[in-house]
Amino acid sequence: MPPLKLLCTAGLIAAVAIPAMAAAQIIRDPVSAPAPVPVAAPATPTGPRSTAPIDVAQWEQREFELFRHLHLTHILPSLPTTCDERVGRLCYWYNESTTFPKESDLVRERRNRLTGILDSLARQVPANTWIAEQRVRYLAESERYQDALDAARQCTGEGTGGGWRCEILVGFAHHMIGDYVAAERAYDSAIAHMDPRQSCDWRDFSMLLDDVSLAQFRTIPCGDARRDEWAARTWSLARTLYSMKGNDSRSEYFARMTMVQMFTDAPSAYQFGFDTDERELLLRFGWPRAWGAAYQLPVTFSLGTGGPGDASTTGGKGGDAGTVGGAKGKGKGGTSVGSYPPGTKIPSNVPPLVRPPDISGPRGLPGGLGGDIQNQANRPKLPSVQMKQREGDGISVVSIEAVPAYRYIPAGFVLNDPPQSDSAAWRLQLPPVMGRYAPPYAKSLVPLEHQKAVFKRGDSAIVVMAYDTKGTKQVDGAKIRAGLVVTQAGAVPRDFVAVHDSAPSFGVLTVRAPWGPLLMSAEVAAPERKAVARARYGVGPMRGPVARVILSDLLFYKSYGSFPSSVEEVAPHAIPTERVRAGEKLGVYWEAYGTDPAGEKIKVSLIVARENPDDEEGGFFKRLARSLKLARSATPVSVGVDDISARGVTTSARAIELDISTLTKGAYYVQLEIVVAGQPTLRAEHRIEVVAP
Repeated sequence: MPPLKLLCTAGLIAAVAIPAMAAAQIIRDPVSAPAPVPVAAPATPTGPRSTAPIDVAQWEQREFELFRHLHLTHILPSLPTTCDERVGRLCYWYNESTTFPKESDLVRERRNRLTGILDSLARQVPANTWIAEQRVRYLAESERYQDALDAARQCTGEGTGGGWRCEILVGFAHHMIGDYVAAERAYDSAIAHMDPRQSCDWRDFSMLLDDVSLAQFRTIPCGDARRDEWAARTWSLARTLYSMKGNDSRSEYFARMTMVQMFTDAPSAYQFGFDTDERELLLRFGWPRAWGAAYQLPVTFSLGTGGPGDASTTGGKGGDAGTVGGAKGKGKGGTSVGSYPPGTKIPSNVPPLVRPPDISGPRGLPGGLGGDIQNQANRPKLPSVQMKQREGDGISVVSIEAVPAYRYIPAGFVLNDPPQSDSAAWRLQLPPVMGRYAPPYAKSLVPLEHQKAVFKRGDSAIVVMAYDTKGTKQVDGAKIRAGLVVTQAGAVPRDFVAVHDSAPSFGVLTVRAPWGPLLMSAEVAAPERKAVARARYGVGPMRGPVARVILSDLLFYKSYGSFPSSVEEVAPHAIPTERVRAGEKLGVYWEAYGTDPAGEKIKVSLIVARENPDDEEGGFFKRLARSLKLARSATPVSVGVDDISARGVTTSARAIELDISTLTKGAYYVQLEIVVAGQPTLRAEHRIEVVAP
């Protein structure tokens, strides 16, 4: 589920269904919400208290938010069974199967009017940072990001004196445009111009950290260079795409801090001021991208007179259906007069609904229920119960954040040792999710079909990655950017990058990096579709005692008529997937390092074994037959070779082509064992999936 925030009071939890591109909702209970905190109270309800630009701006902004509040799109309520997060009185849950409610044309027109007024006022007082903030805020809300950037730059103009409060607006606008390098540059400049306390507050992202990381973060005081180093390392590893320029994860957090600045001094659609609970949820899950409204109890019941066309009469729908003589309602609790909405709790002081006496007439409904329709207008109006909404009563404002949104900061155990992480440690919703981020360029983020292998060259490693987008519908057929990033995750991470901006649908990328444990991120992005396919996990040698002879990874390749003798020769023929057809030969390439250049005996065994033998197809009797070797298809593919290491060099490159035509469909492991005199058996393995020929 995506993110949703709602207010819980007096045991009542109210929620509203999240619409398709939405992620979170905040629902406020008007009855128990804190009193409004006006920004600039006008002297009269018809205009600002003075003609000063700031008073005019604040009055117009407050009038717009009140107008928006009264014209929110209504959405159907949907209560969560549990809250994903509870922050103070707010309940938050996540649900990706949502859509944004359509904003009213009236609200859009009114916002355009407001931005026009703010533009005019900004020309009168360019040094007023409050006007500049709200101007950028509403331009960005209208997705006029270039106009927002122009407005932010006007704030930083010579003589304005806006300082860092204007610089953060420039960073915010750059971030919304997608220029993350410029965004970081602007934010770094702004933070450098803050006083020490403000700087510490802006760089404190502890709300996004799990318990392991939070404990480490808090042990280092703000202002200590070690905290800056720790934060830089964390933000580097938190990036969604390592192959993209800039760090949007970091600038996103500063953009959220900018929104906090904008909301703190001005009302929003919630109408009740900006408090610490909302601040925390905004920093953890982002700011609202849309708003909706849901009717909720309590409502007011009163006696009134119903008549023809009175749609407010209980059970009425307008026209004749709204008369007191209408047919029995369809909802629960229906009577011959009408019905209350399902679940409505009727106050004890409200009289029960009782059908009035039948009024006879030749054209009445069967049984005299409707009376004489021709003469209804002349009859006296009879009392009926009406449900009316008191002012400020019965509406919950729902905020909706962007989705899909993924875990923001990696888990603490991943940050502490990235090369030891596997793909499961980088799951998009790995619990506990302390914060989420919805990258605008990754509306879908799916696993990348690929093959990788790491080879040693002295003090360097060669990482080979072959990919294929054909089986991934999110990026298949699109213009793609392919990247392979290998990170040496020390105190200061170092990236080694290979990127093709106009890459083919399948291909091979190689990167050289220092030899040792590494973190690999293989990435394919389709910008026009806002889709990303990614594979991220640790690669390279495992930590532990180092033997004289060590093995590389296995690299599968497609047979091309000769045996490769080097990585450079075999890489272009690497299979870009773990799926292979049973009718094809499977090439396997590997290297042994540290062998005796004078030549030494090496015993090589290569076997293909089923991943889960108990799951073989065909039922009990076929599995029994295979175990008794009565079925040839169960016989594993195996090769044994007595070899001599390469002479004159310490690296022995080898390749074998396997006939896998006897294998049935399923998952297998290709396992390599090498025995060299004087040391333990060396092993390497690689998974394959055999598909129909």
